[in-house]
Amino acid sequence: MLQHPFSLMQMGGYHKRWKGVVFNMKIGFIGLGRMGRGACENFVKKGHDVAVYDVSADAMEYFRGKAELASNPADLFERSEAVLLSLPSSVQVEAMCDTFLSCGVKDKIVIDLSTSYPLSTKKLHEAFKKHGGILLDAPLMGNPDMAAAGTISVTVGGDEADFQAARPIFEVFTSRADYIGEAGSGHLVKLALNFTGLMYAVTYSQMFPLMEKLGLNTQKLFDIICEQKTNCGVFQFYGQKVKDRDYRMDFALAFGLKDLGYVKRLYEDLNCPAFALDGALDLLRTGLKDGRGGHDFSEAAAVMRDYLEL
Repeated sequence: MLQHPFSLMQMGGYHKRWKGVVFNMKIGFIGLGRMGRGACENFVKKGHDVAVYDVSADAMEYFRGKAELASNPADLFERSEAVLLSLPSSVQVEAMCDTFLSCGVKDKIVIDLSTSYPLSTKKLHEAFKKHGGILLDAPLMGNPDMAAAGTISVTVGGDEADFQAARPIFEVFTSRADYIGEAGSGHLVKLALNFTGLMYAVTYSQMFPLMEKLGLNTQKLFDIICEQKTNCGVFQFYGQKVKDRDYRMDFALAFGLKDLGYVKRLYEDLNCPAFALDGALDLLRTGLKDGRGGHDFSEAAAVMRDYLEL
C-alpha cells in the first residue's frame, strides 16, 4: 500500500528521538480496526501485558491467545493502567471517556489515537485532569502497514509533563512523536494536514473528469503537472488514482467527510464562513448518498464522472 500522503514522516520540522525505555505497565487497547490493530500488535509483539476490546467479534478474535479479551470497555479500563483509543470519531471517544470517568480515572492514562474534534478533546482533558487522570490526544499519521510496522508517527496534545511520562508508551508503536502543545493541539495538526490534503484530492477529483470530458489527454496533463510547481506528494498519490480510475481502498470517503466536517465545525464555532470547503462537503455528501461512503476517497471523482456522463 502506498504511504498516506499526509504522513509527517516526509515532512521537515522539529523532532527529538528518545532512547529506549523499558516499562512494565498494563495496556488496554480499544478499537481494533485497520489502524488500531496494527498499533496494538506492536505491544503484543514486544511482550507487553495487553487487554483489548472492540465492538466487532472478529476483530477481538484476532487477538485470542495474544492478549486478554475484555468483556466491555469498563472491564478493560479497570484492569489497565494506560488505555489507547483508536475509534471512528469523537462520538465514540466521548462515550468511552464518559465510561472511564464513571469508573474513576485517578492515576490512569488515556491516549486518543483517533482523529477527533479538538474542542471536544479540550473538554475531556479538563474533566480527566479535574479527577486526577491524564488524557493525551495523539492522532495516528500514516497507513495500516506503517501502524503494524511501528513506523507510524503521532502529534501529541496535552500537558507536557504528561507527554514526557507517556513517552515510553509512544516508543512501543511509533517511530516519531512530536509534542505540539495544549490539549487538542495534536488533533488540530491532524485536521490541518487532512484539510489541506483532502481539499487537494477533491480538486483533482473535479479537475480530471472535467478535462477528460473536454477531450484532453489526461496522461499528458498529468505528466505536465508533474513538472510544474503544482506537483506534490498528494498529487502523485490522489492525482494518479483519479486519472487512472484506481479506486482501491486507502482512505474511506466517509472518514474524509467526517474530518472535513470537523474543520467546518471549527469555522462555525468561530462564526467564520468556510468558502471552498462547503463545495467539497457538498461533493462528498453526494458520494455518501450514492453509497460510496465505505469506498476510497478518490471515488469523489466517480461522482463527478456520473454528473459529466463519463
